[in-house]
Amino acid sequence: MAVDAETVLATLRDEVETKDVELAAQFYTLEDYYERKLWYQLSEVLKDQIYANDHSKSIRLKLFDNFILTFSDKINQLQLVEFLTLSLVDSSAHDSLEYLTNLKTKIIKEMDNRTHGAGVDDINDYEIIQALLYLEDELARVKLELGFIDEASAIIDQSEKKIEQLTSSVDLRVYASLYFVKAQLMKLRGDFNAFYYNSLLFLACIPDLNKLADKEQIVHDIAISGLLGDKIFNFGEVIMHDIFNYLQSAWLKGLVLSLNNGDLKSFNELIGQTAQLQELPDIANRVEFLKQKVCVMAFIELVFNKPTTSRCISYTEILEQIPLLKNGHEIEHLVMRCLSLGLMRGLINQVDENVEVSWIHPRTMTHAQVESMRAKMALWNEKVGALTEYMGGCGGEVLA
Repeated sequence: MAVDAETVLATLRDEVETKDVELAAQFYTLEDYYERKLWYQLSEVLKDQIYANDHSKSIRLKLFDNFILTFSDKINQLQLVEFLTLSLVDSSAHDSLEYLTNLKTKIIKEMDNRTHGAGVDDINDYEIIQALLYLEDELARVKLELGFIDEASAIIDQSEKKIEQLTSSVDLRVYASLYFVKAQLMKLRGDFNAFYYNSLLFLACIPDLNKLADKEQIVHDIAISGLLGDKIFNFGEVIMHDIFNYLQSAWLKGLVLSLNNGDLKSFNELIGQTAQLQELPDIANRVEFLKQKVCVMAFIELVFNKPTTSRCISYTEILEQIPLLKNGHEIEHLVMRCLSLGLMRGLINQVDENVEVSWIHPRTMTHAQVESMRAKMALWNEKVGALTEYMGGCGGEVLA
């Protein structure tokens, strides 16, 4: 039986009118565009006015079921999948699995019909392929919630392979869905390094943070994983990202900053705050690891702040700057760890008791570190100027 779009929209309009009059007024626009078959304009109003409004959450699934699906083959298929994912925000995992599976079946059927000449011409195959990848990643996310970890992992692996095989640019929504679900899988596996990097890739695919839900939880998890990852020694990407402002725990924010700056004094003060420390068991159980990590960060900062012409650092200076180290043996162990991790290149001179560093790994710098670099460049400029003047003064006329 054909769905009466006017009746559906009128019913939904009445539901939201008490919450948001302006939102309710948009349903008249939907009705107008639907009658005139202006599918692109209709999709844009749904995206920018209806689904962008939080007051629409209660009616989104009804709107998708009874209205959007009636013209699903007329609009961008990636946008269609996004409409469904936004409609399922408050749904249970089992309901989400059913809806996503049904839409996947529907899109595959439409693609088959198009292949046999029975479909519309304004939906291209590449768009459908990406929409199916988007759906697969969302299905993997739901399966993770339901505890089907092996199934979700297999879907993620296949999705990555398919994306790598695509010859044209991939929509950011597809990448965002992949990186998010992969990060959640790494979180379940306790892989802090992989969770951290996949989360950063996910954030890179989000053009507007205001549209991202659970920002506080996401940045909290990223901060924890960055601290506990044994291969993560730079937090500049997170600190300089706008999402860092949503980190609600001042204590955790301070700990991230202290490690990034190699600030032992601030680190010791924060670790000494037992009440805040015990609120984060993952951190509390790895204090010794964090002490080793902050020593690495402090040494990197020490080298970074040295002029490039004076990176031969004595054991005595290292012990003064990093009091957590007790002797030359611990210094050598620290330097060898930095070398093995690829954080720097250099030599250890046990006879003269110094470390000569020739290169340090590039990193994302904070504003304070950029200012430090600016000061070093200014000093270098002064030295070049002085050398130029000296060379000019030494030169004399050559008489032929």
